[in-house]
Amino acid sequence: MRADAGSPDNVRPISGRARVVSILCAILVAVALPYANLVIRGSRPANTSLPFGVVALGFAVVALNALAARVCRRLSLSRDDILIVLVALMVSSAVPTWGLIGQLLPIMAGAQYYATPENRWEELLLENVPPWMAPSLPHVNRQFFEGLSPGAAIPWGAWAGPLAAWGVFAAALYATMAGIMLLLRPQWVDRERLIFPLMRLPVELAQVDGPRRIPPILSDPLLWVGVFIALVPTVLNGLHFYIPSIPAMRLRNTLYIPMQQETLILHLWLNFAVIGFTYVVSADLGFTLWFFALIAALQTPLMRLAGVSLGGKEVYCAGSPAVSNQAMGAMIFLVGAGVWAAREVLAKAWRATWRSGPPVEALCEPAHPRVGILLTGGGFLVMAGWLIAGGLKPLPAVIFLVGAFVNFIALTRATVQGGIPVTRAALIPQSFAAYAVGSPAIGAKGLTSLGYAFAWSADIRVVMMTFVSHSFKLWSETHPRRRGLLPLMAASAVIAAIGGIVITLYFAYTKGGVSLSSWLFRGNPVSAFTYVTGQMQTPAEPGFGRFAYLAIGAGVMGLLTSLHYRFLWWPLHPLGFAVAATQPVQDLWLPIIIGWALKSFTMRYGGYRLYRRSLPLLLGAILGQSLGCAAWLLVDGLLGKTGNLIFVY
Repeated sequence: MRADAGSPDNVRPISGRARVVSILCAILVAVALPYANLVIRGSRPANTSLPFGVVALGFAVVALNALAARVCRRLSLSRDDILIVLVALMVSSAVPTWGLIGQLLPIMAGAQYYATPENRWEELLLENVPPWMAPSLPHVNRQFFEGLSPGAAIPWGAWAGPLAAWGVFAAALYATMAGIMLLLRPQWVDRERLIFPLMRLPVELAQVDGPRRIPPILSDPLLWVGVFIALVPTVLNGLHFYIPSIPAMRLRNTLYIPMQQETLILHLWLNFAVIGFTYVVSADLGFTLWFFALIAALQTPLMRLAGVSLGGKEVYCAGSPAVSNQAMGAMIFLVGAGVWAAREVLAKAWRATWRSGPPVEALCEPAHPRVGILLTGGGFLVMAGWLIAGGLKPLPAVIFLVGAFVNFIALTRATVQGGIPVTRAALIPQSFAAYAVGSPAIGAKGLTSLGYAFAWSADIRVVMMTFVSHSFKLWSETHPRRRGLLPLMAASAVIAAIGGIVITLYFAYTKGGVSLSSWLFRGNPVSAFTYVTGQMQTPAEPGFGRFAYLAIGAGVMGLLTSLHYRFLWWPLHPLGFAVAATQPVQDLWLPIIIGWALKSFTMRYGGYRLYRRSLPLLLGAILGQSLGCAAWLLVDGLLGKTGNLIFVY
């Protein structure tokens, strides 16, 4: 941090141009991303922690800014303005599709629509749903999935009350996430100096303070070599979709290795962006991610062969219940150790909350420390009260929220330190709460409430906390620091939420939701409420086995952490053990090992100088994959084609 960072003269408000462009970008995201996700249904533009839609739109902003500078330099955006615009793009992209709205609306309507005499949801679920939590009229929910009857109008009013109630919860959820990241930002950014691998390309693209407003990295030939390498399979596979005679490059393969009565399944997925992200992280962490990913994949069939089992794999969880509980124990230790490491920062924030006047340190933070305390505490209380009003008892509600935020913090740490672009819980908080107190103690109403909570806590490919942390990292790159960041982030999220709701409801009622996305509109709600009714019919009880694996995971994590900090030669980074069992790492271990191998080779035979020189090549691969997928979305939209999915992540 600069020595004069705390001076009032070194703090400036966000410029008016940056605010206007940020709001316009948030509006564009609110409309374009749901349309691409639901109607075009090609590569998903917003289901990672650095969505290719954001990279493509950010690149477009930089290009248009260079053109504006040629006309009138005073109309163009500065480096700090571009960073703020990128913040708005990221925050807004986390809301309208996979992040919240795309999952929430089908779950709200799905319990009633998919109820049949066979699954008994009418008696098991619907009688326990508060009237304010979901639309209750049968035709409203039926037409959401099947489309409007001739002459019928979209029933906006039937959704207004439930969406207002969910708006209160979403505001509390995002406030808590922002508060936690405000409190941890000094520790992560200033003290530990985490490298935020996913932000390396956006920061480079924001370097537009030259006379032509063109980032220097765009003049590097190696960047365009990387772009070309990533574009070749992207273009070929896109053309193959239109012209089957053109050969395609198989980017997703699966290797099945027989092991007596069991099978080891290894996903061989190629993803150029992940190779680029891994190239930025430390070599020991890159090695540990793929190493423990293979160990976790091997652990489940070996345990079954040995007769060790806690039951079948649970929805959205990692591997078997033994592996998922083990990983959850590691995440609990990771979060607890992180809070302990940040104790001085947190204590300073607590003291500053009760001190009159802003401390010097507060001038170089996105907000006063008391804002972080209030957002965290107030948001958590509102969420707990909301869940209790929805049917959960106080103790299960608190345990559930603790489990959810352990996942959020651990997965955010995995992204900002380990470069993992896609997140998913090792153990969903619903299972964490159910096995902590038992399903009977939660009750039918509480379990039903947990089913609706799947919308924001189960299939969490996109976590707002990660986007908030990335936003604070980009903000820390501005000089002077900029006031007004939190209001701009809140405005971007609200615009994206409203736009996502309007667009999703419009297309669901005009085209029929089941024709838009088979997973979001069927698999998503059916998985949630099948899980809930399963807990009702076969209740979970606290048991020694699951707690034992939680303890084993925490113990191994503690040992790895101790060895990592005590011995410089120790090759295994503890973070890899905590997250390697999650589904995205299991899917993407191959590009992780490629990125690690490239970095290890470069550092061994060329040193840091060669690593720095070759970095634009790998950043180009990230940019090329993003631009290629975005270009195919535009082509598919113009030609009316659907289903041109090139990359899953």
